[in-house]
Amino acid sequence: MVTIRLVLINKYGEFVGGTAELSTQNYNDLLAMVKTFYMNDGFELTLEDGTFVVFPPDIVKESILKVVKINEELDYV
Repeated sequence: MVTIRLVLINKYGEFVGGTAELSTQNYNDLLAMVKTFYMNDGFELTLEDGTFVVFPPDIVKESILKVVKINEELDYV
């Protein structure tokens, strides 16, 4: 399992998402998916305090999306 946190950084500040636990495969799928981050119409994120925010396309195009790996445990088959 991999524990991650999404962080969106733009001219309005740093928006820190809550943590999520993903399998190694889902983590790799997420990394592949965020490569199209700038092609999306907008972006939605639940912040660490539970607040849900929606970023419009123009803000997304001026933002940086970080996928922070907090820890990683071996997946057992």
